[in-house]
Order: sequence, then C-alpha cells, then structure tokens
Amino acid sequence: MRDMLRRHGAEPRAMVFEPVPPRYQMLVEKEELAIWDSNTAPDPSTVDGVLILDTCSYAQLEPAADWLRLAKVPKVVVDHHVTRDSLAETYLIDETAAANCLLLWEWSQANGWAVDGDIARALFVGLATDTGWFRYSNTDSRALHAAAALAGIGLSPHELYRRLYQTDPAPRLRLLGAVLERMELLPLGPTDLLAVLTVDQSILKQAGATTSQTEDLVSEPLRIEGAVASTLLVEQGDGIVRVSLRSQPPLPDTDRRDVDVAAIAQQLGGGGHRRAAGARVAGSLAEVKRRVIEAFSQ
Repeated sequence: MRDMLRRHGAEPRAMVFEPVPPRYQMLVEKEELAIWDSNTAPDPSTVDGVLILDTCSYAQLEPAADWLRLAKVPKVVVDHHVTRDSLAETYLIDETAAANCLLLWEWSQANGWAVDGDIARALFVGLATDTGWFRYSNTDSRALHAAAALAGIGLSPHELYRRLYQTDPAPRLRLLGAVLERMELLPLGPTDLLAVLTVDQSILKQAGATTSQTEDLVSEPLRIEGAVASTLLVEQGDGIVRVSLRSQPPLPDTDRRDVDVAAIAQQLGGGGHRRAAGARVAGSLAEVKRRVIEAFSQ
C-alpha cells in the first residue's frame, strides 16, 4: 500500500510494531518499515489520515491504541477478520476474503492502479502465506484467480516459496524439534485432540533462536490424526505471552469437532478467524496456558 499510494501522489509512512522477521526481509530490503514506539509515533497534527491494515482490534494495535483514540484524523480500516472494534470512520471489511492482500489486490484493480514488481510480489506473498500456500480451507476460486493474475505479472511462485520456507537458519529447526518434543496432546472429546506447544525463554536460548522464528510452529501438530486444534504459547520476556490458535475443518463424513478459535481468542482479549486467531495475554506462561486450555475445554 505504501508503494501504491506513492505512485498516486501521497507521502505515506508505513509502520509496524516489531521488526520484520528475517523470512520477510526480501519484501523490505529496498526500504525498511519504521517501528512504532514512543519516539517514532508521529505528531497527529502532521498526519492527514490513518490506514489500518489486517486488523480491526485495539488489542492488536496496543502500542498505538491510545494514539489512535486521541488522533482527530480520518481513519480507514481494510480487514478480513471476524472480530472488530469501533476504531475508524470508514471500513473495507470482507470476512470471506482469504487474505487482506486479496482485498488490496481487488482495491487496486477497482481503481485501475498498475501492479507490478515489488508490489505484485508483496501481494502474492500475503495471499500465499494467509492460505498456507493454498492448503488451508480459506483457499477458494477467488484467491486462486488473484494468485494466477499476480503470477502472470512475472512472479516465480516456486522461488518465493524457497526463499520463504527453505532458507531457515539451523536454530529454527532446533527450536521446532525441542518444541515438538514438549508437545502435549489433550482430549477434547472421545477421539478429538488439542495440541499445546509452549516456548519459554530457556528453550529459545538453548536453541539459539528468537521469538520471530516461532512463526508457523502452531500448525505443525495439525498433521496428527485426531488433532482438531492447536495452540502455541510464546513467552515474550516482558510479562506478555503471545497465544496463537489454529483449527481445521472436519473432513466430510466424520464426527470431528469444528472448533472456532476466533471465539477462544476473544475470551483472551484477541481475535482473528475461525481457523486462525491469536492474542497477547499478560501473565506467566503457566497461568496463560491454564486459561487457554480452560477456554478450549468450555
């Protein structure tokens, strides 16, 4: 969006709340994204408007939440999540969209904006990662048509996949092994299982890994027969535990549970989709884990 808006005369400043993980550095190698903190937050009087992407929840905007509440400027949200707060004047929300980047692609096409090069690559990566490289249940003909159009611009999907998923540093693989060794499988019914993964500071240190390298670990247990949901709890080191939640739809002609993890995330102050959600919860790892398991049990 930063690059598209620049092409049309705007001077956008794109900001995120934590450093871009190494996996996605290829998307910002020409120009880094600014990190929002007390020193970099812009003076509201210098801002014409705010565009909020891929969330509509104050809980997920916490570092900027108070700023947003006080800033008397137009605010626009582009999002595809089920959970939302009243935080803007204008909303472009479509819960049926497989990815926020799908909405941005369709927005660009509706406006007749040219999409090429780095813009096309960023949109394709956003679409592909939100669909699990087109494996998740949100993959539909709309998402595949957009992916085909973006690939037709000159992208090489297999090269992007290799750069994203086949260039992991060794510590990330060590972390994966250590986390799976500690995995707990808890019953959610006669045959259904909940997988619980935990990452504390000691396991990160032992593996030589960082919290950013925990991405996607939550999906690994869903390969287990009977695992209908999975949760990953990561101790951030600042009194906050990041909770990631995943579920998968039951196959036809089975009596597996259909778990709505967005509803569970809301109980924890977070949000997301029916199949993928999360929250940032204050407390010890043990206490937050107890709360998460209790929410699933209910």
